Amino acid sequence: MNASPLLLTRYRDVRDALNDARLVIHKPLAVGDTAAHVAQATAGERSHRVRPLWQRLAQQLRPERVVTLTAFVEASIDRILGEAQTRGGMEVVGDLAFRLPVAVMAELLGLPDTDHAQLRPLFEAITRGHDIGSTEPERHHARFAQAAVSRWIGTRLAQARATPMVDAIRQVAEAEGIEASLVAYWGTMLLYAGSATTRDLIANAIALLIDHPNAARQLADETVSVDAVIEEVLRFQGPVRGIGRVATEDMAIGDHHIASGDLVYLMLADANRDPDRFADPDRFDPARANAGHLAFGSGVTHCLGANLARLEARIVLQRLGPLLVDATRSAPDDWSSVRLLRQRNTLGISFDTASASCSPAKA
Repeated sequence: MNASPLLLTRYRDVRDALNDARLVIHKPLAVGDTAAHVAQATAGERSHRVRPLWQRLAQQLRPERVVTLTAFVEASIDRILGEAQTRGGMEVVGDLAFRLPVAVMAELLGLPDTDHAQLRPLFEAITRGHDIGSTEPERHHARFAQAAVSRWIGTRLAQARATPMVDAIRQVAEAEGIEASLVAYWGTMLLYAGSATTRDLIANAIALLIDHPNAARQLADETVSVDAVIEEVLRFQGPVRGIGRVATEDMAIGDHHIASGDLVYLMLADANRDPDRFADPDRFDPARANAGHLAFGSGVTHCLGANLARLEARIVLQRLGPLLVDATRSAPDDWSSVRLLRQRNTLGISFDTASASCSPAKA
């Protein structure tokens, strides 16, 4: 077993690793029997209790199901933008990028419409605990935060209004004899995973369009499609830099020999700028023709919530796009120190008064 983790950075190696079932999810917060099980298991053994839920959730998050949330997302964004235009700007992360995905996941889970701001520091603690090079105190804090969210959501899930996703969770739990604590953990991971990276996708997209006004104008005049912009944001500055995997047997990826038990990080951000795969990879170009980024994984590890994240980002840019042509930053970049995510702590922007007055949110 290697003393330090292997980082895979080339597109082909990362793509192959994403599709190799011998590499299972790294769980740095696992302790005791759970940690031993993760270290010794194969992908199939480890997921036997999760697979039925995963299959049901995949059905709930298909494009034709996700699109039914359009009106909810549009109303949420318009409300946030209305408040921001009154102020002449916004702090994108706190006002929009965090609030919207959490509200959407709460809607899917049938949770009460409430202020979820108290969850943000807990989510950020969980993120730090999962980060590459996290310390034991950070992991301990993350476990505490994860338990706090599970307690919070556990009582609310028990009383949640019926939604297709809640019904799916309840049916799987009953059929599989899943205890309430694990159901609460499922809810925690859905709420966290369904909002944390979408937050960063939205914030990074807005920042990139402000920093590339020509792209913002192309979006506003429909020279490029909003979907093309989103895919280039995902390639160029996707929310996930890398993900951890553990080898369940001796294996090789490309020229790299990996021993059973080795920790491997699949660096999606580097793969998405591999010059062997993408021409001029360090240029932000929504009109580029070659797709195939790995921002949402690939194959067996493709992100379950990719359709939902794209829907939210698409509606944000449709609603906010006209304002971004003349928007400016009101503060310098404020990046998080988290290594595995491209995450901003804050993003302050100001709107041009004339363009704000005729934006869709004011219509």
